[in-house]
Amino acid sequence: MLRMVDLNTFKKQVKSWIRDNPDGTLGDLRDYCEDLIPASQFTAYSWLIEQTVGWYKHILDHREITEEQLEVVD
Repeated sequence: MLRMVDLNTFKKQVKSWIRDNPDGTLGDLRDYCEDLIPASQFTAYSWLIEQTVGWYKHILDHREITEEQLEVVD
């Protein structure tokens, strides 16, 4: 039986992972996302992994900018 990926569940799991792993890297998140996608569906949902990792990169970049701005103020 083919197991489909529930996008809402995927998003909730990724957000939970981010909260639980505040120092997680892009590679860590990619590995986690790959584990969430069944092997039989990997090709069909590889776009979701790329989109999620790109979104997380934006978050990490924003964190760095905010931290740099705070250092300037000190």
